[in-house]
Amino acid sequence: MRVLLDIVSQSLATLWAHKLRSFLTMFGIAWGVGSLLLLVGLGEGFRSGQEKNLAELGQDIMFTFTGRIPSVEGSQQSGRRYNFTYGDYVAIRDQAKFLRAVSPVLNREDIRQPDSQRSGRARPLV
Repeated sequence: MRVLLDIVSQSLATLWAHKLRSFLTMFGIAWGVGSLLLLVGLGEGFRSGQEKNLAELGQDIMFTFTGRIPSVEGSQQSGRRYNFTYGDYVAIRDQAKFLRAVSPVLNREDIRQPDSQRSGRARPLV
């Protein structure tokens, strides 16, 4: 018991002798814990807000985007761009029975409009 009392008294004496260093250490620990709690709270708030927004949007909606065919070893079409066609829309509409509505969004980057700011060069329609 005496050893424990000596350790506590020596620790308190050291803390009292170095007040500024002790304060800065405790302040740094408190600041770190507070920052961590704030960031976790913000992250959880954003996550729950996004879940709420998606629940209001609906559970029977599907979004699809055009892109590039993934790289697969031995495939001749790897990395090639693909775009959805009206036939793809019809196939999704006919085969996806659990979707409430399907609306196609056809994006063509080869359609351009003249840009008066760039001396006659065309820019993509977005």
